[in-house]
Amino acid sequence: MNSTPIKIAVLTGCRSDYGLLLPLLRVLRDEPRCEQTVYAAAGHLSVKMGLTARQVEADGFAPIHLAPLDDADDSPTGMAALAGRVTESLASLWRQDKPDWLVVLGDRVEVLAAAVAAWYARVPLAQLQPGDLSLVDNGPRHATSRLASLLFPATTLAEERLLSWGEEPWRVKQVGSLSVDNALSHPPLGEKELVELGAETGLDLSGDLLILLYHPIPGEAAATLSGLDACLTAVDSTGLPTLAVYPNADAGGGAIIERLSSWAATGSQQTVVKNLPPSSFIGLLRRCRTLIGNSSAGIIECSALGTPVVNVGSRQGNRERGENVFNAACADEARSVLSQILTDENLRERLRQSPSPYGSGETAERIIKTLLETPLNDSLFNKGLETFA
Repeated sequence: MNSTPIKIAVLTGCRSDYGLLLPLLRVLRDEPRCEQTVYAAAGHLSVKMGLTARQVEADGFAPIHLAPLDDADDSPTGMAALAGRVTESLASLWRQDKPDWLVVLGDRVEVLAAAVAAWYARVPLAQLQPGDLSLVDNGPRHATSRLASLLFPATTLAEERLLSWGEEPWRVKQVGSLSVDNALSHPPLGEKELVELGAETGLDLSGDLLILLYHPIPGEAAATLSGLDACLTAVDSTGLPTLAVYPNADAGGGAIIERLSSWAATGSQQTVVKNLPPSSFIGLLRRCRTLIGNSSAGIIECSALGTPVVNVGSRQGNRERGENVFNAACADEARSVLSQILTDENLRERLRQSPSPYGSGETAERIIKTLLETPLNDSLFNKGLETFA
């Protein structure tokens, strides 16, 4: 029996995927049969986005830094340049020491770039949450899947989709979503924590609260700002304290940050923060009246927490969702839907009883079990697509 630990590297490129990967990283760290490496890339190394690699370090993971985001260029071509830096940085690292597995989550630019590096360097790739559908991210997500040796879809529909596209059944393991593990791992915030967080953000967090989290639609600047303005119009109509969080490090994010900063300066009941620690973010999602925006956190984490969501615009188009998500295409719809949510006193309790399509936890353990049990041999790279065989 081989007693040598298998080397598992995990790539994280921004604050959002780090929070989701955290349950896996913690279980890996305590698993004696695994040797863990963490790569912190792209948005984690951005001054503009808050240098969130420091949070990874504070959690004790000693990440290897690579391929920082260019804060001066969030254009589509800037994202293409970032992809090249990620691929080159990993290739350089792996000339000295290759992991047995590289684990990536989802569909971001650094994920696809890492998948290309892994394929040509013959590092087996495991992709988390393949097979999902969303308007913006379908291309990089599905391209990454074609290069992956193992696929860990979160839902039954995603698993069926991958199989219908010809992925071999032994490669596809439905495990649920790490986002649910993450959401369920954080308890409600205590009174002291709320007071301290309120002092940091400048808002009274003891009562009703809205959270705004809105990401760009790459290549669609007008649609991006139109959707953001719909969110701002809706929250302003309520008079409730609103905490906005910076968008992800995607093309077009700078315009959102600029608009949010101007909005936050117009009143004492609204503020914008670069980042929140995962425990604070989930704690506020647990107690806020509504999350409004277009973040996958509304689709996945909030479905596990029973938090109502106003999903604005097309970014999350076609993505599976629970009963907690209410869609809005424009400002009038967003304002109307938000008003209906806030006046339904029993909604939150009903949503807590509704199952999430993304599972109920213990995803990290299922992933690690599969990685440990999968033989490391050439069959990992001999990808056949059964539909076309």
